Amino acid sequence: MSVNITFTLAVTGLKDEAQAREVVRSLDEVMEDERVQDQVNLGVAWDEDGTAFVSGETDFPLSITRFHLWQPQFESYVKFAVDEVAPGAKLALDWGYPDLER
Repeated sequence: MSVNITFTLAVTGLKDEAQAREVVRSLDEVMEDERVQDQVNLGVAWDEDGTAFVSGETDFPLSITRFHLWQPQFESYVKFAVDEVAPGAKLALDWGYPDLER
């Protein structure tokens, strides 16, 4: 059975823009491995005080089969990708379930 999901992510606590760009590169690899790279926008953004952070979100709901098994693996891959290039950064990954929100 498939579930329609969306997600947003933010990575904060980065040293500078260069590190933020490395996080984007690392996360892009995860999205490619999971074959969702064309459905997820990732990029560097800046908060009000000029600090760089990484922001990402799905363009539209993704249909994921066996989501209950895929979700924890995906979360661990995303966390590893961030930790690999930005140890100490804070990752926030939030899930949306559009079919339940109607």
